[in-house]
Amino acid sequence: MRTACEPSREEGPPKMPRNESLEEKIWRKFSQQPLVPIGCMATAYFLASGIKSFRDRDPVKSQRMMKARVMAQFATLMCFIGYLGVEKLDFRIAPMYQDAKKAQAQQGQDRSAE
Repeated sequence: MRTACEPSREEGPPKMPRNESLEEKIWRKFSQQPLVPIGCMATAYFLASGIKSFRDRDPVKSQRMMKARVMAQFATLMCFIGYLGVEKLDFRIAPMYQDAKKAQAQQGQDRSAE
């Protein structure tokens, strides 16, 4: 006789989730949130251009590039926060109440089907 703590022999081992490769993860993230990597690339461009201008002793261009870098970083951060907000956005009024009512209705249907 099998107790509740022992696993059944028929089920086998649990299924393990497949690990994503780096390329798959990058593609998934880029397709879900395309503005974030674009903003990161723009930030890197402005940073490299600003460092090059600093090395070439062009203070006006260097200052302009560093200001553009800060703006690009800010825009990227706002896009990232925006994507998180859209992902968590729920337009339902009192969602916990609606979920509880739906669960109660489902239990009522299950009981009536028995």
